[in-house]
Amino acid sequence: MTQIIVGHKTEFAIDPAILNLLPEQGSIELQHDAAGKVHRFHTHPVDEILVIISGRLNFMWDGGQRIVGAGDTILLPAGTLHQSEALEGGAVYAIATRPPGNPISN
Repeated sequence: MTQIIVGHKTEFAIDPAILNLLPEQGSIELQHDAAGKVHRFHTHPVDEILVIISGRLNFMWDGGQRIVGAGDTILLPAGTLHQSEALEGGAVYAIATRPPGNPISN
């Protein structure tokens, strides 16, 4: 059954870097990975932007590897082969996708 729960909070603190991920029409995804969660090597046909909100990931891409944490942003051009593994404590991050060639606005 549909419910509407009346709220009183009218202001929310959202980091401007995450707001910049929002396309003109569409959404961003919040991802929560428990420690040990692996997203095996894969690609996307669109550019992908990840902003790490909390925790850490071991992030690998074709030609590199780095441990990323809160505050880091990952810019993945379309077709980039990549993989991630959530480290101890897990990780929460925002993901946005865009057609190739549409840069993040600052």
